[in-house]
Amino acid sequence: MKHKITVSEEAKDLITKLLSKDRKERLGQKNDADEVLSHPFFNGIDFKLLATRKLPAEFKPELDESGLNNFDSEIINLEASESVVP
Repeated sequence: MKHKITVSEEAKDLITKLLSKDRKERLGQKNDADEVLSHPFFNGIDFKLLATRKLPAEFKPELDESGLNNFDSEIINLEASESVVP
């Protein structure tokens, strides 16, 4: 937990297989998206409902008038010049 972020074992496995250095071994190389979507990380997702936007969202953020209430105020208050990468 290097950055204090936890993910499931399925997520770790998916990420590892998607980022395999050997492209011939990379997930999706043999059967495109079907191979990726059949990974255990995606178990329980009804892709037909997802494609037709009939799958309810697990999380819906509440927005205030600014639409910025879900962002860290430290980031929001930065001057534009501070956020430019040289």
